[in-house]
This record gives sequence, structure tokens and C-alpha cells, in this order.
Amino acid sequence: MKKSLLTLLLALCVSPLLSLAQQAAAPVARPDVEELLTIMRVEKTMQDAMAQVKKIMAQTIAAQPKLSAEESTKTTAMQEKIFGLIEQEMSWQNIKPEMVRIYGESLTPEEVKGITAFYKSPAGQAFLDKQPVIMEKTVAWQQKMMAGLMPKIQAAVQSEVGASAPKAPETK
Repeated sequence: MKKSLLTLLLALCVSPLLSLAQQAAAPVARPDVEELLTIMRVEKTMQDAMAQVKKIMAQTIAAQPKLSAEESTKTTAMQEKIFGLIEQEMSWQNIKPEMVRIYGESLTPEEVKGITAFYKSPAGQAFLDKQPVIMEKTVAWQQKMMAGLMPKIQAAVQSEVGASAPKAPETK
């Protein structure tokens, strides 16, 4: 009788703890994560980023003075082929399941609800509306920084290559 009573008390004490542990480890519901990704406009953001990269690559190719018309055409065709492959593999349809999994594993249900509430709010919507402009300005600023940094990088590489290049034997 004592053993049965002890077992019952133990079960009553442990049961709520197990329930709490299971709730803490429970993943976020897939529809909640999908709603968050939709509200955050992740698909559109990815499309916009890809378009921006394409634009930058096209500008880079066009700015190459050393390319002949034929080389430029071949380079552009290769760029389009590469971006076609990237767009196919990185399509929203292909990456959405993994994004849902990552967000679902990384965030708690409460965090997903809070973030979703923010993005549904006027401030969240304003942020999403302005995000493309913010990204465009950030990329332009980074390009300017890199343009100023490139001579320093080239000098450092040249210095390193020059220092490690074998010296020609001296002739007497």
C-alpha cells in the first residue's frame, strides 16, 4: 500500500513537470511561422535582393573597358545562365520549407507571436515599406566604401606578391 501511494504521489508530482518540459520543447506551429514569413515579406525581399545583385553585376560588366563587344556578350550570357540556375535553385518554393523549419526551431511560439504582432503594427508595416530603400542605400554606401578601399587592397596584395615573388639571380 505504501509503495502504491508513493508511486501515485511521484506520478502526480512528475507529470506536470514533464508536461512543462514538453511545452518548452514544442516547436512553433508551421502556420504561425508561415504567417510571420509572409508578413515579413521574405519572398519579396529575396527577389528584390536578387534583382539588385543582377543590376550590380550588369553595371560591373558594362564598366569593364577592356572587354570587347564579343567578350561582353559572352560574359552577359554567362551571367544570365548563372543567375537562372541560382533563381531556380533558390526559388521561394524550394527554400520556404527550410526557412519555416529554421524559424520554427529558432524562435519560441511567444516570440513568433510578438514579432508577427510588430510587423502587423503600423510601425512594423512602415519598416517593411521602407526596407527596400534602406537596403538600396546601404548597398550604394557599401559600394562607395569598397571603391575607396580597393586601391588599398590592391596595394596590400601587390606588396605581398612583390615580397613573396622569387628574386631574379644577380648577374656579375
